[in-house]
Amino acid sequence: MQQIEITVDALPIVKSSIALKEKLLNIKAKNYLKRLENFEKIHKIKSAEFAKAFAAGKLGDDAEWFDWLFVCEAYNKIIQQKKIIKGLSL
Repeated sequence: MQQIEITVDALPIVKSSIALKEKLLNIKAKNYLKRLENFEKIHKIKSAEFAKAFAAGKLGDDAEWFDWLFVCEAYNKIIQQKKIIKGLSL
């Protein structure tokens, strides 16, 4: 694990910046999750199953599939970032 040095004066700024980022990620995650649930409801398939089928070329090139894939990837990236933040020790 890589460590960085933060001065005592800078620590409150870093903590508040991370807290703000975490709040924004939570809002984005909720919005993307709602969109994923909407896709799943419309197409009656879970997003993970959709992603596998799309990657296998079983769904074609409809723009909606690319939208769904973007939302899946964006949501997963946000979840990864949230895990990183939770793992920080300041």
